[in-house]
Amino acid sequence: MPRFRLNLRSKMMLFAAVIAMLPLLVAGQSLIRVARDELKSAANEQLAATAGRLTREFNTFFEYSLLTPLDLIRNAIGGDKLGSAEKIAILRQGIADLPDVVALQVDVENLPRPIVVAQEAYFEKLQSAFPTPMEVLRVDPATLDPLKASARSIVAITRVEETDDWLATASLPIEEGIGGRKATLFARINLARLGDLIANDPFARTGTIRVIDAQRRIVFSTQPGPYDHESVIAKALQLLDAGIATITVEPFVLADGSTSLAAIALPRAFPWGILVEKSEADAYRPITDMVRDLLKWLGIGLAAALLGAALFALGISRPILRITQTALRVAGGDLEARVGGVRTRDEIGDLAKRFNDMIVQLNERFELQKFVSRETMKAIQGSDRHTVSLGGERRRVAVLFADIRGYTAYAENRDPVEVVTVLNDYFQQLADLVAAHHGDIDKFVGDQIMAVFYGSHMTKHAAECAIAIMDGMERAASRTGADLAIGIGVHVGEVVAGAMGSRQRKDFTVLGDRVNLAARLCANAARGQTLITRDVLEDLPPKLAAQATALDPIAVKGKSRPVEVFALYKTAPAPVGAPAVGRHPG
Repeated sequence: MPRFRLNLRSKMMLFAAVIAMLPLLVAGQSLIRVARDELKSAANEQLAATAGRLTREFNTFFEYSLLTPLDLIRNAIGGDKLGSAEKIAILRQGIADLPDVVALQVDVENLPRPIVVAQEAYFEKLQSAFPTPMEVLRVDPATLDPLKASARSIVAITRVEETDDWLATASLPIEEGIGGRKATLFARINLARLGDLIANDPFARTGTIRVIDAQRRIVFSTQPGPYDHESVIAKALQLLDAGIATITVEPFVLADGSTSLAAIALPRAFPWGILVEKSEADAYRPITDMVRDLLKWLGIGLAAALLGAALFALGISRPILRITQTALRVAGGDLEARVGGVRTRDEIGDLAKRFNDMIVQLNERFELQKFVSRETMKAIQGSDRHTVSLGGERRRVAVLFADIRGYTAYAENRDPVEVVTVLNDYFQQLADLVAAHHGDIDKFVGDQIMAVFYGSHMTKHAAECAIAIMDGMERAASRTGADLAIGIGVHVGEVVAGAMGSRQRKDFTVLGDRVNLAARLCANAARGQTLITRDVLEDLPPKLAAQATALDPIAVKGKSRPVEVFALYKTAPAPVGAPAVGRHPG
């Protein structure tokens, strides 16, 4: 399974995204938490303040706006100081001065019929819905709770379905009585002003206000339609039943799973519960707006961070990609490649410059490698020190010397450039043939090359290389028309191989008598001839040894006795008159 890999550009964009988002998320979370707490406190205060204000206004409406003037009327009609006509006039004047009172009724003990004075405008309104409007306005004391009726308070609240009005009945016992008999003043009060008071409350723009009675009836509401907040209703009924007048503010979980914040208050004047509500979602709407704005700015910040990171990463990754592409070209052998287009004055610019310098040095070292042998490179690479130590070791190798014959005469009357070109062409062929036969060019000496062969088949490789060189020289001479030939000497045996020279200038080569003898054989070889020693002959396979012919021994410098030599041909020579040659041990 391939491992997941992020490139530098993706990493920088991811890092920038994290850096951009983390502070906003942390700060946003803290702000939201603080704002939620503040909004919760503010919402609770608003609910409690609204419920308290409405409670006071309800109480003020009845206790001061109605009870005070009704007390005056009650006191005025009590006793026997005024006659019936004057008392009725007071009742009529009271109706005119109190627009919320739609009827005044005086009940006197043992009188068959009460005295009822109705508000003319409301009476006409009832006439459109009832044939006998006075029956709607008249109070029947028998239907009232005697304990409540004997107190100065609201004793009943009824709803007139036909006109959609709520009428409250206030009982005011006349302490002095009338004509020595007990009497009570009843006032029928239209509560429409309380409905308008709720409908016009500023809180109705953001929440809902409802008034509920002990029979679960909605008396007033700023929001039409059914009301199914059972948990709020249950709490209000509990407070009504207990008669607790304190304001309570609580969160209520509704049937649909949402949460409603509600304040419940009980006015003294009316047996109602005032419910002031706001959904938690509406109460915390600023939080929602804050989260939305936070997400918006988070998105903007993230986009800006990603864009900046992309541009920044592009400015960094593009030079790195150029360096990478150049490195791949260098790895493929293109030492002319250079990192271009990097103009930044920073570490990446320095890296590109140093990379180009490195390529130049590699190119120089690569060119320098062409001036040393393969074994020299192996010695350098295999050294466990920083430098190759001077000294050598004994090794068995096959040594081949090849000398171009006729070169001096060829070079006398020709342009040096042409001479060098032809010589390099011959050397290139010789070097290719040596490499093809697993040999190593040790050095070029004038128009001569020295090659060394290693390994278990070194003698065979050296002999085959000599044959191939002779064949290649013949083809080259026919191609160039130059009167050039080759003389080759091959010998095998132990030599000293190692680094020779000084600390400042070294040469990894092979030295010894075997090397000198190979050079002497090359010097004694005729044009187009390869001379080998018996050691070489005896180390060749039979088929290849059969291609050698014994020659007369030759005297060479450094040897006290003549050296037995053999000429190696491309094919086995004719046996007629040929002297016997040694056989390969195998």
